[in-house]
Amino acid sequence: MVLSAPLTWAAFQSPDRYSANAVTNKGLYNPNYSDTSNADKFTLRTETPEAKVERPKPNVTPQPSAPLPPPAQFTQPDAVVKASPKAPEKAQSYGSFTLEDLKKQVPQSKEGNFILEVPEIYYTAGDAEVQKAITGQPVETTAQVLPEKVNNADGHRLRVFRMLVQCCAADARPYSVPVDFGKKAPEFKDMTWVKVIGTMSYKKEGDQMVPIIQATKIEETTAPADAMIY
Repeated sequence: MVLSAPLTWAAFQSPDRYSANAVTNKGLYNPNYSDTSNADKFTLRTETPEAKVERPKPNVTPQPSAPLPPPAQFTQPDAVVKASPKAPEKAQSYGSFTLEDLKKQVPQSKEGNFILEVPEIYYTAGDAEVQKAITGQPVETTAQVLPEKVNNADGHRLRVFRMLVQCCAADARPYSVPVDFGKKAPEFKDMTWVKVIGTMSYKKEGDQMVPIIQATKIEETTAPADAMIY
């Protein structure tokens, strides 16, 4: 009885979604477009960049085994610390990818816009051949919107994002890209769901290649059935 009142209050009053502050604190404004940790899930290719080609084994005639030398005495070597692989500083080439490949892999609206999720747009920044194919192409995506606070001195940009769940809602992280309007950006209430239509472009900002949607249209829309991507 003592616990029932606070638990009932919490069940009805606790928010069931992230706030703008929570999303910001999870790294909304400092994305690493060179990161490839989930690239295999969102690549626009049929094969992931990490896909390895199984090479044929050489046809070698087995030779008789030489007698083994007597066992040697070894001392325990010092532990070797391996450096973490350095993230690529620019987009990598993973082989040919053309506009025809893009059309085969990505659905298009009746207007011809390539319908993409924000994480798919996010990861194009790390693939040079995909960038070439999609640059200048019409795209549309549905996402939540917040003001842009990075490289936006002229006020022409907004930032759209989706939350990606790795294991559970607690570990969700935002994947975001800027949207540029070429003039003063329209105003939306924080966390509003919007549909953005525009063309894809890329710009080197700092030490990253940033995917940017050059907006031609943005409108408020209803949230998708799954607010988070799993």
